[in-house]
Amino acid sequence: MDRRRERQARNEALIREVNERIEEVDRAAEASNVDPGETLFEFLCECGVAGDGDVGCEEHVRMTIREYEVVREQDDRFVLSPGHEEDALESVVTRTERYVVVDKRPEAEPFVADDPRGAPSE
Repeated sequence: MDRRRERQARNEALIREVNERIEEVDRAAEASNVDPGETLFEFLCECGVAGDGDVGCEEHVRMTIREYEVVREQDDRFVLSPGHEEDALESVVTRTERYVVVDKRPEAEPFVADDPRGAPSE
């Protein structure tokens, strides 16, 4: 795997960590009687594409907490803005108008294995 794709995979793992913190805030809203199955929250696109020294892209992905939870069941799955997927790094698992869920290719999995929840890859 080339350095650019390795860096992108590592960036994706870092952005996933940020989204975990965003979800904590979203869960607090949910505890305030917000419907987790219908309310859309903004998460960061986890594509990991860096520009000008940044960690990742600035796009947001709108998802319900339940949708995000499905993505987080596996440590090698990430949520991206539509069109941000890269065939050499991942395969598309789910595609909607609001987001795309991707599964890392086996050669990229070691770079994203530090899942904050300890979820397995399948």
